[in-house]
Amino acid sequence: MIRRLSLVLALSIGACQQDRLGPEGAGRNPVPNAAFSAADEQRGPPEPYAFGPDFYRTGVFTGEGITPTGLDCSYSTAERRDCRGFLASDVDGARLDVTVQTPQTAGPFPLVALIHGYAGSKTSSGDIASRLLADGYAVLRYSTRGFGESWGQVNMSDIHAEIGDLRSMIAQVADDPMFAINPDAVAITGASYGGGHSWLATLRPTFTTPRGATVRIRTIVPIAPWTDLLYSLIPNGRERRSVDRPGGLKLTYVNGLYASGLRRNPQRPYPNYPEYFMGWHAWINAAEPTSVDPVYRSIVDGLAGYRSIWWQQSFWQSAATTRIPIFQIQGLTDDLFPLPEAKRMLLALQTIDPAYPIATYLGDLGHPRASNKAGEVDYVLDLTKQWLAYYLKGVGSQPPHVVYAAVTRPRTEPFDPANVIVVQSYEQLSTSALTKEFNGSAVLVNPAADPLAGFLWDPFVLEASHELEPLPEPPASPIVPNSLGVYEVPVAELSGGSDILIAGQPLVYLRAKTEAPRVQINVRLFDVAPGGTKRLITRGTFTLDNGLLGAQQNKVEMMIPTYGNMWQAPASHSLRLEITNVDSPYITPSRVPSVTVISKVRLEVPVR
Repeated sequence: MIRRLSLVLALSIGACQQDRLGPEGAGRNPVPNAAFSAADEQRGPPEPYAFGPDFYRTGVFTGEGITPTGLDCSYSTAERRDCRGFLASDVDGARLDVTVQTPQTAGPFPLVALIHGYAGSKTSSGDIASRLLADGYAVLRYSTRGFGESWGQVNMSDIHAEIGDLRSMIAQVADDPMFAINPDAVAITGASYGGGHSWLATLRPTFTTPRGATVRIRTIVPIAPWTDLLYSLIPNGRERRSVDRPGGLKLTYVNGLYASGLRRNPQRPYPNYPEYFMGWHAWINAAEPTSVDPVYRSIVDGLAGYRSIWWQQSFWQSAATTRIPIFQIQGLTDDLFPLPEAKRMLLALQTIDPAYPIATYLGDLGHPRASNKAGEVDYVLDLTKQWLAYYLKGVGSQPPHVVYAAVTRPRTEPFDPANVIVVQSYEQLSTSALTKEFNGSAVLVNPAADPLAGFLWDPFVLEASHELEPLPEPPASPIVPNSLGVYEVPVAELSGGSDILIAGQPLVYLRAKTEAPRVQINVRLFDVAPGGTKRLITRGTFTLDNGLLGAQQNKVEMMIPTYGNMWQAPASHSLRLEITNVDSPYITPSRVPSVTVISKVRLEVPVR
């Protein structure tokens, strides 16, 4: 299901003449400078934000005059029509590598566009395509521009480039009578990068083909997607307001994915990343983010304004009318696109319309450190099949618009559907909250002499070390004395003697005092067994800046939300909270030296 990670971050100011620029923004309107403002507690859509121009590259390296267009159906069998070749995108004529498959039965067929993950190609997700074909759907797969054998350059799901390509490919396939497509029954799905495409496809759910047919996107099924790409890659701890203050870069994800997407294909002898994209990547690796820096502002505009459904006001203005059914699948153990990516959309849509047709599955799926157990993948695909059958073919009963949440179990334990909790709303995941206040203070020092203080807890290290779980406890503290705040509470003390099921996002409250103009504070929450081994439950990050600290005379009360999980903690275990300036290499540490005194630490754990 999720064969590749999807996504990367990159950019640059040096856009050349072929770069297309969107409309200029009319100014900025961030929320008031506060560690945790009322905006974070709202449920509805985001307030309008004036973004600057979009950077994207089209019109170059299109393959025109080199690669002929057309589809070859000689790959067909008695069971399926299988046609492969290249189609020219209406965006700029770029030749995209396409496969269209339909059952060898009489149409018309509902169409499912299946988009691959970042650095993947149209050959990804062949197992899902086979299941869809067996259920009577036509399936469109193509390599997005700059990946696989497709021409063009990667723009990372830009609404003007890749999302335009998506509409173009659907329209051309719908216009071809050979495929007998029902243009009134189209769905978009895909994992990660494909999930980002799926969400952004809702910006124009109805459009007209070159031959005058009306295409209607009836539903989307985004799998492990982002909804705010800026928050996913450079989180600042403000789930609804990623644009307000610069956060810390998810270093290993961004650089690993960036490297994996570099194409080395002698048949496509040109860089598949445009200059602005490479420049953005170089900048975020070299410079401390600041909201007044023009390069950083271009990154904010590009990632949030033109590649994230959360910030698209046109979507929110039409959502109550179009009511496109959505089945979103998000990972509880995905440290790239975690729970908040689904939560923000679910709560906002249900604020617009309490009966909005949206269902959510939360489980041990997605990017590292997720397990992606075969049993859970099959379980989710069965739910997806029921969803598509109803919304594309009108078959079966209407799927419930609920929240499914699977309790995270050890990687060696097979998936059990009995561990899936079903509730009517996100708020019903937890039934109460347990709180522990810790005495004393701790001193956090940045930079610590141990820049890899969080090495063992990096998602890629965890993914590569399955056989070591549960991980032995690493050294208790970094080399710099007192630069890690550690707080432990026995589960039995927290619960009154029983096991607990953590359900949702634990919150960390504290007071921070520092003279530094910029401080990054990271938290990690562990389940510690009596023998001392520990498992990572969840983590979070929050960035303070000089405006915030100056307004509070260098002292601020703050709340750090963690990503969340569904986690069973036995009464014999303890919860260990670690607070530090350094969670590298997962998050790039701040380059600003600081000494921060934290006190009044309080842990709030939602349970059921």
